[in-house]
Amino acid sequence: MTSVIVIDDNEDIVYSMSELLELYGIDVIGKAYDGLEGAQLFDQLRPDAVLLDLMMPKYDGLFALKKIREIDPESIVLIVTGGSCDQINDEMDSLNPTKIMFKPIDMNNLVEILLDETNNSLPFKIEYSFKDDSQSYTCLLTFDQYKNFKNLPVIAECKILKNEESNTESYEEEMQKALNLAAKNDVSHIQKLSQMI
Repeated sequence: MTSVIVIDDNEDIVYSMSELLELYGIDVIGKAYDGLEGAQLFDQLRPDAVLLDLMMPKYDGLFALKKIREIDPESIVLIVTGGSCDQINDEMDSLNPTKIMFKPIDMNNLVEILLDETNNSLPFKIEYSFKDDSQSYTCLLTFDQYKNFKNLPVIAECKILKNEESNTESYEEEMQKALNLAAKNDVSHIQKLSQMI
């Protein structure tokens, strides 16, 4: 399971983002409300990734990013800011944040980025629909399978629901076969592995 800490001076944002991430199966192991507290929490917990606001009073996101980079230059730090592109300056560029995202955040996109950046290989549940079928389906995929799956020409919509902790190695192999067939416009095997909702 991917572990993160969320750093933002707005307690409501920290709470709601943490709750939503947990629903997606992301483990929020820490919450901080300024840059100093966030850097200390990072040093103590060493999460897989950090979600970091830029604009905070006293100790801002740049302070935290600098301290986190001193602790671990390779750490995954996603800047999640309500600021404008103008506020992204040379100092922040030199600190090399992993990604910069602007609020309001699309949670499915954020989860995709977290799974991609942390190289998460655990399977997770997705919900999707086909272009010629109004039904919604669910199935389990690894992140690499998901990246291919959502780009299939027969898929209309696809979103992540949550990580699955169960051992699904044989299911992954079956789904890979199904993806290979779907790439050739044969969706019968995917439909067998999927569940209508």
